[in-house]
Amino acid sequence: MVPHASPADGLVTVFSSRSHLATVEAEIIQGLLESAGIACWLARENVIQQPVGNVLVKVLESRAEDARAVLRDAVDGAAETAP
Repeated sequence: MVPHASPADGLVTVFSSRSHLATVEAEIIQGLLESAGIACWLARENVIQQPVGNVLVKVLESRAEDARAVLRDAVDGAAETAP
């Protein structure tokens, strides 16, 4: 069983992209979240659309705020180190 999961937990989207780099972005986010101990899943919608449709990163609803905080911290950290 996933830590902090309850039987009523649903999945919520914490990232969505249709860009040509969406899969790469989603995999990076998946790595960030998993390294923080947050289980996540990648999903694809409208896969017949070019180039990739919509790529989503989903987490358990009970971990959504934690996941958003990890992503915010990553973006803020990247902004601080940008030239």
